Amino acid sequence: MKNAIPSLLLCLSLLLGGTAAQARDLGKSTEAGLALQQQAQAALEHLFEAIRSGDPQKVAPLLEPVFQVQRADGAVYDREGYLARSIPVVRDTPRFEHLRVTRQGPIVVTTMRLQIDETIDGKQAQSNAPQLVVFRIRGGVWRVIAAANFAQLR
Repeated sequence: MKNAIPSLLLCLSLLLGGTAAQARDLGKSTEAGLALQQQAQAALEHLFEAIRSGDPQKVAPLLEPVFQVQRADGAVYDREGYLARSIPVVRDTPRFEHLRVTRQGPIVVTTMRLQIDETIDGKQAQSNAPQLVVFRIRGGVWRVIAAANFAQLR
């Protein structure tokens, strides 16, 4: 039994040391996740501030050349079509609820419920509808490559 005690102590210290290291790693990933969430929130706020301006010149720099948006009614716009004909009229600062963010390399995918008062293509859009916005980060700049707006238009 006396010979087993040092082995048990060694195993226990390795187990506890591993648990502490795992806890540190989890803390780091939680901090990284929180930082990503905050960055995505800021990018969304910047995007919707530009959209709310109604000025295509303010929106254009935030959209990648390959940008596409699809709406709940099936309408699809590329970058040029969106800028020319389909920037929504947003009356108030939107709120992003249930924001989820994932990242792989330079691609960041956000999903949320959007609390917003907006008119799209001349029709009132449902508030609290699910939304998807996909960003590509290059040189620290967040630009939208794709979006889906599931708001019903009335």
